[in-house]
Amino acid sequence: MPLDYLDKEEYKDIHMYRMEDNRQGDIPFFIAKYKLSSQGTTMHRHEFMQINYVYKGRAKHVVNKQEFDVIKGDIFVIPPYVPHMIMPAKDMDAEIFEFEFNIDFINESFDSMDTMKSFLDFAYIEPFLVSETQVKPRLNISGSIQVEVENILNEALREFTEREDSYILLIKSLLLKLLVIVGREFNASLEKSDDQPLYIRHRDAIYNAIKYIEENYTEDIAMDDVVKVSMLSQSYFSYLFKSITRKTFVEYLNGIRISKAMELLRTTDRRVLDICLDVGFNNVNHFNKLFKQHTGVSPMQYRKKYA
Repeated sequence: MPLDYLDKEEYKDIHMYRMEDNRQGDIPFFIAKYKLSSQGTTMHRHEFMQINYVYKGRAKHVVNKQEFDVIKGDIFVIPPYVPHMIMPAKDMDAEIFEFEFNIDFINESFDSMDTMKSFLDFAYIEPFLVSETQVKPRLNISGSIQVEVENILNEALREFTEREDSYILLIKSLLLKLLVIVGREFNASLEKSDDQPLYIRHRDAIYNAIKYIEENYTEDIAMDDVVKVSMLSQSYFSYLFKSITRKTFVEYLNGIRISKAMELLRTTDRRVLDICLDVGFNNVNHFNKLFKQHTGVSPMQYRKKYA
C-alpha cells in the first residue's frame, strides 16, 4: 500500500494505473513496443514497476518535476507510485519498449540474488535523486550490451504476443537477465559519475538502518530511532526502506524478532514468556498471535515439531 510519501496531496489527482487496466487477465506483467504519438502521455502513476527503453529516436521524460531528454539506448525504471510521463521531442519520433511487472513476480529472485541489489539502487533511489542533482538519468547502453538488451526485449515481446507453453516462465527468466544487466551497467556508470557519493549516502542510509535494527531488536525501538540513524526524512526513509526490503519498519522488526524466537524455541528449553521478552516483545498474547501468523503454528506447537 502507498506510504505517507505517496499520499501527498499534490498527487491525488494524478491517475493511478493498475495491472488489470492492461486487460490481460491475471498475468503479472505487460510488454509493448509503441511509437510515441504527437500528444505523448499524460502525468500518471502505476502500482507496478515499469522499465522503459528508447528503441528509436528521441523523447522527453518527466519525473520528479524534472524534464530530461532521452535518446536511443536510454533505459529508465519507474518504481511504483512515482508520477511521470513521456513526451515526444519536437523534431524526432520515438519508439519505446515498455515492460511492466508486479514486484511479487520477481520477489524470490531479489531475495536470493545479491547481484540484483544494484538494480534496486537504480530502480528506487535514482528517480528521487534526479531532482536533487538535476542531472539526466544516467544509464545509456551502447555497443554489444545494447544489442543484448534489445534482443531480450524483442524475445520477451514475442513470447508475450504468441503465448506458447511455459511462456510466463521464459519471460520471467528474460526479465531477470535484463535486471542483472541493467544493475551491472548502472554500477559501472556510477563508478564514473561525480554523483557517486550521493548515491552511496542514500543507499547506505538504509543499510545502516537495517544494521541498527538487527543489533537492537531486543530493545524497545521505534521508527523515529531508526530514522535518526538514517539521517533522512521520515517519509523518504519509509519509502526507500519499503522499496529495498519490501517490508515496512514494523514488519521487518517483527520478522527479525520472530526468527530469533524460532531459533530459541528449537535450541533452548526456556519458557515461551521468557523468549517473548528476550526477543523484544512485551506482550505474550501479541507475540503468540504474530508467531502463528508467521509460522502457521503456536510457539509450543513449533517447539514440539522442531526441537
